[in-house]
Amino acid sequence: MKKKLMTVLLAGAMVLAAGCGSTGKVTVGEYKGLALTSVSQAAADEDIAQMLEYYSELAEVDRAAQDGDTVNINYVGLKDGVAFEGGTNDSEAGHDLVLGSNSFIDGFEDGLIGAVAGEKRDLNLTFPEGYQNAELAGQAVVFQVTVNSVKEIQVPELTDAFVAEKFPAYKTVEEYKEARLEYLNTETYYEQITEQIMASSEVEKYDEGEVADEKQALIDEYTAYASYYGSMYGLDTESSIKYLLGFESTEAFEEEMGKFAYEVVKNRMIIMEIAEKEKIKVTDEIFDTKAAEYAEASGYADAEAFITANGEEVVRDALLVELVMEFLIDNAVISEAQ
Repeated sequence: MKKKLMTVLLAGAMVLAAGCGSTGKVTVGEYKGLALTSVSQAAADEDIAQMLEYYSELAEVDRAAQDGDTVNINYVGLKDGVAFEGGTNDSEAGHDLVLGSNSFIDGFEDGLIGAVAGEKRDLNLTFPEGYQNAELAGQAVVFQVTVNSVKEIQVPELTDAFVAEKFPAYKTVEEYKEARLEYLNTETYYEQITEQIMASSEVEKYDEGEVADEKQALIDEYTAYASYYGSMYGLDTESSIKYLLGFESTEAFEEEMGKFAYEVVKNRMIIMEIAEKEKIKVTDEIFDTKAAEYAEASGYADAEAFITANGEEVVRDALLVELVMEFLIDNAVISEAQ
């Protein structure tokens, strides 16, 4: 998680968001003729396959249950003919059970393989010796199970209709595939460029105030991210940082953000230096055109709303990064992935 987080931050187009007024000094290494490798077709196909899985849905099927299916069931657990506490689900909603998830005791899920909707089955099972409920540990029981439905995960087919519904900017599968490949290539080029220019460049002097501001910005941003998603699982902030961001403690997280702030500032200084050397600027025409594109892609009503929400300086800085990266890609040596 940490490595991916930092790679994305360094290569991302918003890396200048903290401002450009650095008093640091950097010596930029060779940045023309960088060796870049495009995304393989297999990788692009895998990306699309993952997208389709994201849109997959559970759907009822009229067949016998198989491993991996979800069965909706009601059940009563009996020990010596008497229902035991916690062993019954007779609710109207039933219980969705993924066969093969091993969420019930051994034999329960296997015992439902081959069952069809409406079928009733008696499962003669034995609780494990180490079961948490001592009264049931090692005991023979019978689960009377009613299968209400059998559902399978259905992955949608990539069709023109699917593309038009989910990605309105494209009308056909071919258009979507071309755009997705272009996006993946740009993403991987950004990462490769960032890695190479960071390795070949040397910072002679850092603006420590800028580094401190960047550290706090990183802490604030990722604490908010972790807290937001952690709250969905009932986690406090420290637990969210630990489990979602992969740090042992809040202190370790803040220490790592402090180290990484230097990397972010270095990357910013390199981008600014290249822009100055190559006289790359964000003209008003470029700003107006790109801001409108950003607004549409981000779901804003118009460019003005997008700029107001993000700040003109941030948008200009992001555009400058984009222009520099386009320049580096145009002057790179690109080979196709094997």
